Amino acid sequence: MKCKEMSLRSEKLDEQLSSLIQKASLPKDWAEELNRLALQDHKNSAPSLTACVKEKEIKLAVISQKLERLLTGYLDQMIDQPDYCLQKAKLLSEKKSLEEEIFNFSHKQNDWLAPFQQWLKDAQSLDKIASDSDLFTKKVCAKEIFGSHLLLGGKTVRVAEGDAPNSFGKMGGNQWAALCAAHNSVSEKPLSSI
Repeated sequence: MKCKEMSLRSEKLDEQLSSLIQKASLPKDWAEELNRLALQDHKNSAPSLTACVKEKEIKLAVISQKLERLLTGYLDQMIDQPDYCLQKAKLLSEKKSLEEEIFNFSHKQNDWLAPFQQWLKDAQSLDKIASDSDLFTKKVCAKEIFGSHLLLGGKTVRVAEGDAPNSFGKMGGNQWAALCAAHNSVSEKPLSSI
C-alpha cells in the first residue's frame, strides 16, 4: 500500500514541532508561582505529618504494653497457650501495620516535591528547545509531551483531537495537556484560577 500524502520537508516539520512544543512551555512567572505554592504546601504539610507520626507512635507504645501484659499473663498461667498465640498474633499484626505507616509518613509522604520541581525546570526549558535547531531533541520532547498522539496529514503536524481513536483528550491527557489548556484559557480566566 502506497502512502498518498505528500512529503514534508524537515524545515517545515521543525517549524511545526517548534510551534507545538512552544504551546506546552511554562512561562517563568508561572513556574516561580507554582514553585512558591509547592514549597508552601510542603512546609504546611510537615506539622500535620509530624502529628500523625506521633499519634501512631503512641498507639505503638500502647500495643507494646499490651504485648508485655499478655506475656506476663501467659507466664503467670492466667492465659492458656491457644489464647495467648491468637492475641499475640493480632497485636503483632497491628504493630507491624503501625510501623509501616510510620515509615511511610516519615519517608515517603513528601517525595512529590523534587519530581515536581524537576518538571517545572523541564517545562521552562521547552522554550529553549523550541527555538533550538536540534530536530532530534524536539522529537524526544514531542514524544514526552504528546506521546503517540501526533498526526501528520496534509503536510501538517497536529495533536489528535475530537473523535479520533487516539485522541490526546480522550486519553485523559497529562500535565502537558493541562499546561496547554492553561495557555488557551489565559485570556478567558484570571491567572489565579488557572
